[in-house]
Amino acid sequence: MGIYGALIRVFFKIGLFGFGGGYAIIALIRHLVVIQEKWVNDLQFIDIVAISQVTPGPIAINAATFLGYKMGGILGSLLATLSSVLAPFILVFFASYFVHNTNQEKYQKYLNLLSPVTFSLILAGTYGILKSSISDLWSTIIFIGAFILGYKYKLSLTKTLILSGLLGEIIYFLIK
Repeated sequence: MGIYGALIRVFFKIGLFGFGGGYAIIALIRHLVVIQEKWVNDLQFIDIVAISQVTPGPIAINAATFLGYKMGGILGSLLATLSSVLAPFILVFFASYFVHNTNQEKYQKYLNLLSPVTFSLILAGTYGILKSSISDLWSTIIFIGAFILGYKYKLSLTKTLILSGLLGEIIYFLIK
């Protein structure tokens, strides 16, 4: 199938089954690109998620663009990005026809059922990232400290990240 076909298949699947978007889709992306295709490892995947969060646009599309470029250059980037938006475009196109021509209350019940699924997907993505990020006692201490600073003391995310990063650099520099 080649890399271009694999990029199209993987990112079309991500677009097709990515209910909830954003953080809910991280577990699916991780499963497909880290576990199934082995294009990147867990630490590289965390970097991709971080880059996807700081660049404008949805996480899935940014990840598709980045991974597509990494695996297949500019053409790979273009194919992966287009594939990730093609399935949702088709689904929304057909769903809009049915929603406008039928009883909307009936569909609202089905859409409400997706909320627990989306929550579960977010938990799965969080667990996957935590499992690969928290690997020893020091990373556990830094994580707990960052959580306390953010949750209990309401320290801004930027300051928490900077402090955690500096602490991690100091600790791991001294250990080596």
